[in-house]
Amino acid sequence: MPVVENLHTKVLAAAKVEGAFDMSTWHCGTTHCRAGHIVHAAGAEGYALEGATNIAFAAMQIAKASGIPISPVRFYESNEVAMADMERVAALEMGAAK
Repeated sequence: MPVVENLHTKVLAAAKVEGAFDMSTWHCGTTHCRAGHIVHAAGAEGYALEGATNIAFAAMQIAKASGIPISPVRFYESNEVAMADMERVAALEMGAAK
């Protein structure tokens, strides 16, 4: 299982890049939804897991293995709700790293 150190912080930073985040787009060039950014952050191992299962399952497993699990319902939220939760979880992750 891929483990990504500071996964949620990395995902948040990637999603905040102009044009890189859209919850209605799983993978589209450099634009991803939350699950897409999680899989992308895990690199080749993440994409292999996605290929063997599906993107939501892969993202859930990567997040769990990386320290802070995410409910699959979080992959179907609006951009605004998802971004707020990504900020919350990244803050938790940074608090745990101290």
